Amino acid sequence: MAMDSTIFQLYSLGEILERLGQTLQTGCLHVFTSRESANIFFKDGILVAAVRGLSEGEEVIRQILEWKDPRMIWQPNETAPTSFKSLTVNIADHLQPKKQEEAENKNSKARREPTPKPRPVVYIAPPAEASPQPKVVAQPASLELKPVDAATSSAPTLDLTATKTIGSTAQARTAQEEALIQKHKLVLIHSENSQHQIKITRANSLIGRNPACDITVNHASVSRQHCLLHLTDRGLHVKDLDTTNGTKVNGIVLTEGYVSVGDKLAIGHEVFILKKE
Repeated sequence: MAMDSTIFQLYSLGEILERLGQTLQTGCLHVFTSRESANIFFKDGILVAAVRGLSEGEEVIRQILEWKDPRMIWQPNETAPTSFKSLTVNIADHLQPKKQEEAENKNSKARREPTPKPRPVVYIAPPAEASPQPKVVAQPASLELKPVDAATSSAPTLDLTATKTIGSTAQARTAQEEALIQKHKLVLIHSENSQHQIKITRANSLIGRNPACDITVNHASVSRQHCLLHLTDRGLHVKDLDTTNGTKVNGIVLTEGYVSVGDKLAIGHEVFILKKE
């Protein structure tokens, strides 16, 4: 099942999690910002695992619901590794306290605000020859999860070009993120053209052919959203996004794992060597 990118424009993370539960989805929702990331696993609409770095369980759900403008990628049919702590969380029940808190805050704000004074109504009659114009009512976007034919869809199922969270303005790095970048000082150098370099300047970066990605690799073999780069204390972690031409390390197909300095990382048919800057 694919998620229409319109969903990510109009609905919050909590509403998307709730919808995944209502439609009995199975797969993994990757939630990330420029500083941090988490994986939320569903099985038949039940939230079975939530992982953020070394943290697992319901605490991760509470944490990510506080993130501002997260980006999301839905990968259907991806199951949680058996090493992850198992949960059986009904996301609708889990979100109920937050909804109640938001409603209480809204009511409290309404009580504090003074009641506006009524303004006099002035009626201006239209010219006799003018005819009334029909009122146009905008229809809300559908939240339906649409199926995608795997035989005809080669790129990841979510097109990020329309999402509200991607823009050209770079966000300020946190002290923790800056420390990781300065600790590793990593750069991807093109194997055939050393002038073509990609500096790792974010703790989390999305690579793909789509210009809206954090790092754009404009080559036909590269999918629109190809892989995720995650910088940790251990080093650079790479996750392929179920792409057509795949991601490889030293010629070996990589689903996800760490890349060491000196390794050759193939993004589609484009090969880069990971080095210290």
